[in-house]
Amino acid sequence: MSGCNFAITILYARFFGPASFGTYALITVAQQYFVSVSVSLVGNPLITTAPHVQDDIERARLIQGSFAAQLIVGAALAFLAAAGMSICLLMGVAGVSAQTVAALAASTLGLATLEWMRRLCFLNRDGSSLLRFDAITYLPIVVAAIVLAGHDLLTLDTAVLLWGISSIAACLYAVRRLRLPSRPAGARGFLSQHWRASRDFVASFQAQWLGSQGIVYLAAPVVGASGIGAYRSVAGLLGFTNALGTTLDNMLPLRFADAYRKGSDLALRKQTLRFGVALTGLLLLLLLPAGIFCRQIVGFLLGDAYVPYATILWVHGIGVSIVFASRFAIYHERARMKTHRIAIAAAVGAAVSTLLVIIASKALGPAGIAWSVALGGAVSLLYLCAGIVRAARKG
Repeated sequence: MSGCNFAITILYARFFGPASFGTYALITVAQQYFVSVSVSLVGNPLITTAPHVQDDIERARLIQGSFAAQLIVGAALAFLAAAGMSICLLMGVAGVSAQTVAALAASTLGLATLEWMRRLCFLNRDGSSLLRFDAITYLPIVVAAIVLAGHDLLTLDTAVLLWGISSIAACLYAVRRLRLPSRPAGARGFLSQHWRASRDFVASFQAQWLGSQGIVYLAAPVVGASGIGAYRSVAGLLGFTNALGTTLDNMLPLRFADAYRKGSDLALRKQTLRFGVALTGLLLLLLLPAGIFCRQIVGFLLGDAYVPYATILWVHGIGVSIVFASRFAIYHERARMKTHRIAIAAAVGAAVSTLLVIIASKALGPAGIAWSVALGGAVSLLYLCAGIVRAARKG
């Protein structure tokens, strides 16, 4: 469904323009933050632990407890999202209304729960259900946005609300299709049993979010809403890489964990190198035209208002390639249950990005955001690779 997400970005960017799309982007970045917290606390510990559980009854109890934990965590995060946006409403922040508060809360609950279900589908190798869930989530948004834009009824509030309606609908269908039993008593046990991994995942993913997404809040006073809108819309043209990354995040950790469990450190390193070189090389080939024809691509897809920001496309492509390569080092460390190293790498990369973003934005405008993300990602990748090399030398 990456094509639908791509279409949504283009439609909203062209309809709203850089300034209004910047406000929409700031709201959805907050939405993605809460979703990533949920994934870190519940989804990732599940998909990391489940491959090591051989007993079917114990595996079922693990999934039931995880689902109950997901519902509780999702509801709590939706409340926090609504509270945070309510504060913005009381402060009179432009573009925020009561409808925005409700829309952000609904989309946080729906998307967070849906991400858990997507990971369960990958765990069970249920591709048919996964495609259905994505179709129910994305296709209605595309259709509704086109209709509303055609009648000049599309607003920022409506754009956010569409995510909430579609994701909640997809979750309800998913619960019915997967016949998911919830074991509320198991939620506390799941969270306490996997707290250490959850803590490391929260630290790493929030650092990654700050270094790649959250820095737009630091850059906003420098480049303004229009600059944020330009950065997010142009960078969104490479959104198909997010779909590729999500697919890898849900599939390869299982394969890496199996390789480590059945083989050794050497077998795991060989698999990491093989997948990393092959898939990152393929991504670079796909991104090459975006670097060469960036102005033409931006002008054709987003319109003339965004052409002055076309440089962002190829700079963001560099950052995407670095982050993509980092995934394989992360899978390597996850298989060895070295989640603390992932957290440290993410924190180091985020520190570099946040320290550079204001300086780079003042010097280069919105393109400075892309450069700070790329440099932070490079430092994080180097840290992970250095750790893998040291471990290999120790034998």
